[in-house]
Amino acid sequence: MRVLVAGSDGGIGSACGDAIRASGGQAYGVDVGSTDVTVPGGAEDAVAQAYDVLGGLDGVVHAIGMSGRRLGDGPVAECTDEAWAEVHRVNHESVFRLLRAALPKLTRGGSVVVVGSALATSLDRDFRTVAYASAKGALIPLVRSAAYDAAPDGVRVNLVAAGLVDTPMARRALESPDIAARMTELMPLGGAASTPQEVAEVVLWLLSAAAGRTTGAVVPVDGGWHLR
Repeated sequence: MRVLVAGSDGGIGSACGDAIRASGGQAYGVDVGSTDVTVPGGAEDAVAQAYDVLGGLDGVVHAIGMSGRRLGDGPVAECTDEAWAEVHRVNHESVFRLLRAALPKLTRGGSVVVVGSALATSLDRDFRTVAYASAKGALIPLVRSAAYDAAPDGVRVNLVAAGLVDTPMARRALESPDIAARMTELMPLGGAASTPQEVAEVVLWLLSAAAGRTTGAVVPVDGGWHLR
């Protein structure tokens, strides 16, 4: 299995690369410091590089994401224009760019997995960031549209909806005593944040032939967050 991992320097992206290699596959990683798929032309460059280095492409993982709190993301009446634009550019537009570039290059039986968020379809008083929720929510019709288009070519496209994951991006939440006290409510299955490796294992399954009849799905890896 030859896989391009976009966001390979992040917690989840790094874990995905490790899981792919541990399963006997090959992972080609890109991130902001190498090839940035969030800018025009970046996705095309990343796909071309991975295709050339790996000798083809069987899978793609999009594990890029950002929080816009430092830019002013928050409730609707407080969210800044900068936060709205930048969060959508990174968390939503980059997925479109990567899908557009990758789908024509994938072999039959290929798979794209996008890492999304449980906040796409849920609201919570401690996570009131409208730009983030909107950008992640917009991934659902994007992934379904890509899955519909790619299915006749034998290519699958799925979305993993992660809950709170123990990564640097989640540090604010993980270090909050108030949120820590609510973890059994927020993620009742386990009562704690997921590890990047737990998310990566589901990504690996969706990349594999074992998920060969699964496409256009939103697969929760959120400890029950979406059940509230």
